[in-house]
Parts: sequence; C-alpha cells; structure tokens
Amino acid sequence: MKQSFSYVGFLPEPLEEPTSMFFPHNDFLNASRPRRPRWRDPKKERQREVLHNRINLAVARAFVLSDPKAHLKPDVLWPYMQTAVPGGYCPTVCRMRYAGAPKAAIARLRKGDLGVDQNLFPWTGEFFLGLRLSEGLHEKEAGRFRVNADALPELIQDIDGWHIAGKLGTDDGFGRRRLVGCLATLLPPVDPKGASVLAGLFAGATLTEVDRQQWLEVPASDEAKALLANWTILFTDSIAARPRRNMLHVSPFYAALFADLMPAHSKQRLLTLCRPAMCPLLALLHWDWLYAPIKKGMRILPFPDALPFGCSRRTFYRHGWKRDELHWKAVHMGLLGVDQKLRGRMKDWFAQHRH
Repeated sequence: MKQSFSYVGFLPEPLEEPTSMFFPHNDFLNASRPRRPRWRDPKKERQREVLHNRINLAVARAFVLSDPKAHLKPDVLWPYMQTAVPGGYCPTVCRMRYAGAPKAAIARLRKGDLGVDQNLFPWTGEFFLGLRLSEGLHEKEAGRFRVNADALPELIQDIDGWHIAGKLGTDDGFGRRRLVGCLATLLPPVDPKGASVLAGLFAGATLTEVDRQQWLEVPASDEAKALLANWTILFTDSIAARPRRNMLHVSPFYAALFADLMPAHSKQRLLTLCRPAMCPLLALLHWDWLYAPIKKGMRILPFPDALPFGCSRRTFYRHGWKRDELHWKAVHMGLLGVDQKLRGRMKDWFAQHRH
C-alpha cells in the first residue's frame, strides 16, 4: 500500500508585510514638506511688469488703428512696439500671450488714454458715444453694433473709408450691416458731455420731414436729453411712427455748429439741407442773443453765412421780422439762455466764414 505525502508543512510561510522592508510607511523622507516660495529678484520683477504693460499698450494701439488680431501678427505690432518700447523690442506670439494679450490688452484699451487721439480723429471715444446715443450704431447684443444702411448711407460711406481697424459686413436683407472687428468702440469717452459727443449724436441722427421742414430725430433717452440741455440746445418731443417709441426733434442749425468734428460725408449731409427746421429764425435769435448786448449796430447778420442757415438783410425784412421782436420770439420758443460752450462754437463758425 502506497503512502501519500503532503508538502504543505514544508512550504515557507508568507511574509506578513512584504513591502514594509523596502517602503516603510512612517519614514520621515515621505512626510509632506512645506514648499518654500521661490525667491524672485524685485528689480527684475519690476522690469518684467513694465515690459508687459508696454506690450499691452502697443497691442491696444494696434487693435484700434490696424488689426483686431494684432496679438497674433508681430509684423503688424512692430511699428507700435518701436514707439512703446525704446530700443525696438518686438515680442513673439508666445511672449505676447505671456504678457496677457489679448485680454490684458483689451483691458488696457478700455481704460483709454492710449496717446493716439490725434490719429483717431474724428472716430474718438466721444464720437462713438454720440453714435450709440443716436442709435446710428445700434447695439442689439453686447459689443455688437449694426448700422442702418438705408437711413444713414452717408455714415456707411464714412465707415467704408475710415483709417482705423474694422469694417462693415454684408447686408442682412433688412438694410442693416454689422460692424466687424472695430475695437475702437470700446474706448471710454474723456468728456461724456463734450462737443464730439454731440457731433456723433447728430451724425447718427435720422432725417425726418414735418410740415415741409427737415428735422434731426434721435431717441428720447435720458442721456440724450441731459446732453442737449447741458448745451442749451432746443429740442421737442414727438412720437415716431413706431409704436411706443418717443423721439426728440432737433433743428439742423445746431448740428451744423459741430460739423467740423464729423467725417466728410456726414458733414456734407447736414450742410446741404434745403429746408432746415426753424431756420433762418434760429440763426437770427442766437445772433441777437450773442451780439446785440455788445454791438448795437450788429443786431442783424452781417452776411448770410455768419451763422448756419442764416439769411441776408433783404430776406430778413421780406419775412416781416423786426429787430425789436426778436427777444420776444426767443422767449416764446424757450430760448432763455445760451451756454458759454455753445457761444464758443458760434463764434468759431463766424470766424471761419467771415469774408
């Protein structure tokens, strides 16, 4: 009879902790160590910060004047870097991204004071503010503007020929064209109630005819009313054909005083009107208010172009007006005062058109 043997008793017993010999759990080498901050040279940190600010300034200038994708085109950025960074340093695309572009450049652009206002004229931050108030640039979505090509063909021509970055898209089938790639609309206005804001307001206003008189029509917003009242510009409330939409009517006489701050085609549209509303009476009333207390012999316009849409002496008497009635006509129309800024615009007009 064969005997069976079992080798279980001869097998070695397994180790209780096979890895404890080589990877101890409580070893001080694996304990978490506090990370010490890397030492940075304060002087180099300051130099790097100044360089990044200069790069973002140059990119912001290029965004406004040349290309909205300038942070991806070092050759486009090169002329602006020569001005912003002495020595002609031109960063690569990676370096511009390390400096924070495009977000940091757009944030710098929104602060304004880029030092290129002389290159932007007349498309400054104030002029764009006026265009938005008049809805010549209609903002349907945040940061996206459209222009009504049917109502403002002159503004379309001015934008097609401007010298800053941005262009107009194709017609959407309803007479509207979208403004594409124009970051100059993000510029803040230096003076929200300045003359350029009024120039943009009148350049983007639509023309309407009431009783054979041509008026400028702008939305009746609180900002527009405050702006016109600050300059003592007369306006009347009216309800447009669109339902539940209040509008303001302004005489083109006031718009002509700001024509030198407008682009060429918009300026020509206002100065060539045939039947401007309340003219030439407004020119006579403002002339009487401006010069009558100073010069007794100049109560009538010395020549027709002394103020916008004026008239000759012969036309003055043909209408049956009398010099003594001008003051009462002004009170009846609501002309109780003329702001000093508006007086300055009228004096500049007179000086430019004096023979």
